[in-house]
Amino acid sequence: MEARAGSDMGGQAVGGGMLHRADQHARAREWDRIAAIAGLIFIVLFVANFFTPETPMASDPPDEIAATLISDRTGHQWSLLLGFIADIALIVLLAGLWSRLRRSEGPAGILTGLFALASAAFISLILVSEGLYLTLVQNADQIDPSALSALSALDNTVGAAILPAAAAMFLGVAAAIVSTRTLPAWLGWFAALTAVLLVVSMTGVFADPLEEDGFVGIVGFAAFILMVLWFLAASIVLLMRAGREPETVA
Repeated sequence: MEARAGSDMGGQAVGGGMLHRADQHARAREWDRIAAIAGLIFIVLFVANFFTPETPMASDPPDEIAATLISDRTGHQWSLLLGFIADIALIVLLAGLWSRLRRSEGPAGILTGLFALASAAFISLILVSEGLYLTLVQNADQIDPSALSALSALDNTVGAAILPAAAAMFLGVAAAIVSTRTLPAWLGWFAALTAVLLVVSMTGVFADPLEEDGFVGIVGFAAFILMVLWFLAASIVLLMRAGREPETVA
């Protein structure tokens, strides 16, 4: 009787463990899908923002900056709103990628930690930049026009500070993917190339803002395009491989 009871308890433990693993797998698959859909929403909103007014250049005369912002304030407000919603979607995508990487590398993995910290810095700087843009839009007719140029220049400077955070973020995700194969290796090498271009483009922050046609400017534009394409590719891959186990490293 005691032996049979022990056997029953052992069977229940094994069965409970299998159910627990199945539940974890289902939850992981659901998180991957949510992150992927959020990434696709981010891409749609990012593209939609191209059809909203552009931010005035810091080099423009202060009166012209004020007139541009005031004349189409609604358009700039829509640009900000789309940007804020896109930020939420991007945060969900990055959280989903972090979760996926952490499941493969483990909670103490340095590569996943690098990705998480750099992603937090990346998003924080984007929000600061958008906060400065919000100040420009909402107060263009209330503050001294001469201050508008300074705010616009500060917005551009914060945007430049995003580069090292983005480079570290892509370096972390590249190394994590290549080492764990939790996602296809080509996606990791794609991220590595993006990180290299971002590092090269950092030298352009000391160049004249009006000189954007040089080599560094081209590299910076290429890095920007690759960043967007990587987010799109990562979203599609997450959706197609939701919950799938990592590939076996040869």
